[in-house]
Amino acid sequence: MPRPAVAFAVCLGVASCTALYRPTVQIDAAATFGAHRVSKGLDVDRLERGRTATLRPASWLRLAGEPTYALTAEGHRIAAFWLDGSRVVVRREASGGSPLIGRIDPSWETNAIRLAIRPADGPSFQTDPFIRQQTGGGPDRLSRIAQTVLDVRGKYEAVLRDEKGAAVGNLRVRITPYQEAARVYEGVLPLAIPPALAVAAAAALDAEIDWIENHAVNVYRGGGTGSLEQSIPLGK
Repeated sequence: MPRPAVAFAVCLGVASCTALYRPTVQIDAAATFGAHRVSKGLDVDRLERGRTATLRPASWLRLAGEPTYALTAEGHRIAAFWLDGSRVVVRREASGGSPLIGRIDPSWETNAIRLAIRPADGPSFQTDPFIRQQTGGGPDRLSRIAQTVLDVRGKYEAVLRDEKGAAVGNLRVRITPYQEAARVYEGVLPLAIPPALAVAAAAALDAEIDWIENHAVNVYRGGGTGSLEQSIPLGK
């Protein structure tokens, strides 16, 4: 039986390794942005200029008017996020009066979400609905009509369009328990979209997927609802 001091050291070592562990997530080489879902937010695998970042709750106790999340890169907070459902407002500091970076405004087309990306300084962009890229499975797009969490699994892609309707990029999401993270976001985005707004688009989409899964039947529990990442794999 290990001595108490040794056992404590082992536990401390395991805890430290767990805290430092970050899964290696494969991001498309052509993507200008990439992130994946973690328990308390998003890990940003590709921000800009080769940087990574984290999106986490801004504080352990959120008071009225305070941001929901903070975006941190290289030890510095670079943006604050206010989430209201799938709508996101992004500012440079954790104050409602700080400079606005931009916002994400969702809309729905027959229950399928579209995202408007609106930088504070510059043109706006709009996604098409997120279309399923594989045949079979659930609905042909990421939609609130999903009946079970199995319907949500898949790879989806939305064309990104400028104010004239021309295709200028895309946003994608992969949702499955059989990869490094339950949800992986990536895309090819114009330089006119600030990096923080790329993260905000992923956060908005993540919130929408939460809503869909929370209103779908979790087949692994026989009833009720729950997140896909908590499911017990039965086979690919």
